[in-house]
Amino acid sequence: MQKNNYSVTSKAVKITSTILLTFGFCAVQAQSSFPFSPIAADNDDGTFNTTININGNASSFNNLLLGSNVDVNTTNLAGLNNADLLRPNGTILQRNRGFQGFNSQIAQDFIEDRDPVVIRFPQGVFANSYNWERITDSNGNEIAAADSRHITDPFIVDGRTISQHDSPSGVRVGYPSLRGIFDTAERNNRPLDLLTVLNVVGNDGVSNGRRWESMINDGFDVRDMELGNEFFFRSQRTGRINTESAWVDRASRIVTNIRGRARRLNRSVRFAIPITYRASDPTEPQARRESDQRFNDAITADESFFDAIVVHRYIREQREDGIVPGDLTPTNLRRLLTASRIMDQSLSYCRTQVSENKNSIWLTEWGVGGSEEEGVGASFLGTADTYTHLIRNRDRLELERINWFSTFGSNAQYRFENGVRRSTGYGRIYEILRSVLRDSNIYDDIVVTTEDLVSGGRNMSRAVNAIAVSRGSNRITYVVTNLANRATRLQLRRDGDIRTGFDVRLSGISMSNLITLNPTIREAVTRRNQNSVTIPRFSVMRVEVTFDNPVAKFAEITKETIDSPEKSVVLHPNPTSSAFNIALNGLETANIVISDMLGKVVYKTQTNETNLKLDNSNLFKTGVYIVRVIDGNNKTYFNKLIVN
Repeated sequence: MQKNNYSVTSKAVKITSTILLTFGFCAVQAQSSFPFSPIAADNDDGTFNTTININGNASSFNNLLLGSNVDVNTTNLAGLNNADLLRPNGTILQRNRGFQGFNSQIAQDFIEDRDPVVIRFPQGVFANSYNWERITDSNGNEIAAADSRHITDPFIVDGRTISQHDSPSGVRVGYPSLRGIFDTAERNNRPLDLLTVLNVVGNDGVSNGRRWESMINDGFDVRDMELGNEFFFRSQRTGRINTESAWVDRASRIVTNIRGRARRLNRSVRFAIPITYRASDPTEPQARRESDQRFNDAITADESFFDAIVVHRYIREQREDGIVPGDLTPTNLRRLLTASRIMDQSLSYCRTQVSENKNSIWLTEWGVGGSEEEGVGASFLGTADTYTHLIRNRDRLELERINWFSTFGSNAQYRFENGVRRSTGYGRIYEILRSVLRDSNIYDDIVVTTEDLVSGGRNMSRAVNAIAVSRGSNRITYVVTNLANRATRLQLRRDGDIRTGFDVRLSGISMSNLITLNPTIREAVTRRNQNSVTIPRFSVMRVEVTFDNPVAKFAEITKETIDSPEKSVVLHPNPTSSAFNIALNGLETANIVISDMLGKVVYKTQTNETNLKLDNSNLFKTGVYIVRVIDGNNKTYFNKLIVN
């Protein structure tokens, strides 16, 4: 076996130190179900060694990568069939009516309690049938009520009528209750982002334009919009919009209408089109691969009407009815545990389908699942490893948004048992990552040295993956995923400094085996003055480390460093209401990234000019922005920009 170093950047990392931490989780013997070659122990306690090196400063994290599809509009939540149906003002319209989406009190309580960061509305197939306006036929008869789930046409595919999401007669779900949800989030100082999916197959340019402007008038900041949902599947087309050329014509008309309205209202909008990854997947039938490539070629021929691409990618194994976790083969388990590599290959392919200035990714649906049960030990671990990989490689893959699918449906984060909400393994992973990453400063330059997972003589993946965020000058929090069936001893390094005698707090989940349905919750345990920490096998752990004597090299992004920027980068005028300059004193080249306070990147460029002038041009709304400048030596400068 060979140790493998991997990093998300090309920066050289100076490492001269080692920290050994010992923690009270014991290593165990390898299981026969482990689908890789055995990993040898490096230490007497049966653990193997992993080193995590962080270098440089931490930078602002993009919270839009923490989205989750809150699919209460299309999922009948088990045990909630007696939920009351509410009017938009909160009064009861009808008692004991479940399956009511955002209108149910339980759904609204869930969103307030769990703080999902992003609401994608409408979502999934629901987006292709969701009617914002009342729709009538030529005789004036109602085809679909406003804010309903009734199919517009209905969908007619190959002579078959498809009705996937009919709602009870007279019931309105979704949009009327969104305003109250967003108001509550703002009162709690946890503002939600709204990602809107437009109905391309059911509504034309004018009606979608009216919908957008109505949402703006209702106080929603609708900036990013998906142009429909998975049109590459024939089951999501209608008799009216059934070909790629018809879709492109309809989508471009929608974009033209909304862009015109946005210009009049001095607002910025962006649009993304659905791209299919399957043409690059050798496991797919050749005919399907060729058909999907023709789809990509057709809808990307004209790039003038979109700004980014939408990708949906699930890695799933044996999800047929009746397949139980014990039926998963070693091949299935390997694919689940190496889902991050499969995901990366798919996303990298999708980016090649459009020009470089259009290939930013909105990964608005994704998941990892195995067997009919879907949530098993290997899929939990594969999910954590994949999410960590996406976060670490977000700049290379140009990931602007990530929305987990989903809260209650596929890859469910939560289940209701007897009316009580309980977290699944997926939910625990999401909670760990969100608690660490939201509003954080994350280290981009991180190198993990660990064992490879080997099968048939091939390196399939790495045994351990990790992210790290700053908690101040003397605190760092890691999320560490151990895919191996052997515990690993962490060596934590930073800029060549040996750190010993620190406090550590460890919590998370672990799996007894790769087919378990119920992860073990590892309650938080704190140890003082430690020199080593051990991460259990098959686990996802939050590791909080506090150093008593921080060194000068632990310079972090704090409010003070933002408010007192380096003299070599100056913004003027600041505050500004229109154009402003970024003076780069003594910097030969620079990468400039400007993010809003939610962490969303609104502008980025590379320049060798000593003075860069930016005309606002509706790019920056009123508010506060963080300007990050990286020079040719990978030194980072931070400034706060105020737009009024």
